[in-house]
Amino acid sequence: MSQVDYLEPSLAEIIERVGERLLKVVLAPRGLRVPVSGPSIFDPLNPAAPPPGSMVLLVGVAPAVAAPVIRTLGGAAAAVVRASPEEAEPLAEAATEAGLALIALPGAMTWSHLHVLLEESLPLSDGMAADPGRDLGSVPAGDLNALVNAIAETLDRPVGIVDMQWRLMAYSAVPGQVNDALQRDVILNRAVPPTNAPRETRHLLLTGERALRFPTGPPYDELGAQIWRIGVGIRSGPEPLGMLWVLEGCEQLPAERFTLIEEFARLAAVHLLRVRTARDAERQRRGELAGQALDGHEPRAALRHLGLDPSGRLAVLAVAEAGPASAAEQLLDRVATYLAAYRRSAACVLREETVYCLTPATGLAALRELRGLAVDLVRQLGARRPLLAGVGRPAGAEDLPRSLHEADLTLAALRASPSPGSPGAVVGAPGAAVATIEEVWAAGSLIELRALLDAHPRLLLHEVGPVDEDSVLAWIECHGDVRAAAERLGVHPNTLRYRIRRLAAQGLDLNDPDTRLVTWLRLRTS
Repeated sequence: MSQVDYLEPSLAEIIERVGERLLKVVLAPRGLRVPVSGPSIFDPLNPAAPPPGSMVLLVGVAPAVAAPVIRTLGGAAAAVVRASPEEAEPLAEAATEAGLALIALPGAMTWSHLHVLLEESLPLSDGMAADPGRDLGSVPAGDLNALVNAIAETLDRPVGIVDMQWRLMAYSAVPGQVNDALQRDVILNRAVPPTNAPRETRHLLLTGERALRFPTGPPYDELGAQIWRIGVGIRSGPEPLGMLWVLEGCEQLPAERFTLIEEFARLAAVHLLRVRTARDAERQRRGELAGQALDGHEPRAALRHLGLDPSGRLAVLAVAEAGPASAAEQLLDRVATYLAAYRRSAACVLREETVYCLTPATGLAALRELRGLAVDLVRQLGARRPLLAGVGRPAGAEDLPRSLHEADLTLAALRASPSPGSPGAVVGAPGAAVATIEEVWAAGSLIELRALLDAHPRLLLHEVGPVDEDSVLAWIECHGDVRAAAERLGVHPNTLRYRIRRLAAQGLDLNDPDTRLVTWLRLRTS
């Protein structure tokens, strides 16, 4: 880990930078001018003395049991406890004995977010940024494999972390610890098998804070004995992040170990949030590069930085909710995760309520393959909130703005169709949710024409005089078949003939093909 020299600010400066609304000073026996070296995490794995001058975040330590912990923090600048100032007041005596400031964190801010804010509020010498590899607890920040190894060594049992969909995020590999058949299956397939991932178990863990024991089987061990596991939800305040699992085997751990496992889950939450912060930063960087390529600003350089071939052909996939958008940021995360899971080399960016994905499109059947990908995507991700997906034609690096425009037009055409939202619907039929620009080119052209008219109010096309729109459209779209048009309108054919003759007398001769074309275009775009 690289060494970084801090220009240590005072506690008062830190609180001012982070915000007095977020951090409430309950007690400061040495005043607020004490220097702060940086944030640190109270670690139940290694309850050693904190770094001198640090702000210690008491992650997972309730106010009712925080006093003994605070008394061990001598040498630190401050201790931060999640509580209101009134709830933290009984801890003042312990803070005075330790000679450190007592700070309350009354809001719902996550510990990881506070940790990042504290790091960012510490200026570094020579204009350096905060070291992203600083430890959280006894392992490097965000290193989930190191974390589960440390937990496994402490418990002398194999340990794993899975996300909320039972996908494996990290597993321990401590020499001498033996995995059972299920654990080996999870490691090989990177996910818990559906038969061992009941919805009820996930609900119990993610809605509670207690560690629970569950039987595993079949299969049992070689002697037919019952295998046990301990699971606990990983949460950041009210937000569930994943699950921590300990493979007990046939020999159960003492009951007092459950409290320690719960502490491990709280520490894991900080690491998972750090992983998310790093992932979000990388996703933002890739989004900016993708936006640069989509807009045609040095696209080849942007594509190289994205790991995409600037000399190959790419297409734009646009994804949005069929109805009013509720959580566009979540949609970006879900689409990017889907593409990563299927090992699609793609870069995604969120603009307003639409996710745009740059994805390679090579071969003669590239557009058809991308359409199939889009159909599968909206089926898997749109179960609760229906999605729409439009695919632009493949293009070279310099022509990506055209593919972007086509994807936007396709989405607009899908939205204009009746009741969009079914990925299996035939394009052009009510309910279609996926299309390529080639499948909706007529509707897309009309959308472009509407935009042209809106942008140029002086075009002659605006000056089609007042007409009986329903009658004219019916007559034109029935190709001059008076009986068919009259039936469509529900009037007598002679009534329609009279209306058409009256329009001709007023100067609108629908027998003229140019007049017919211009009139139809204007009425279809009004």
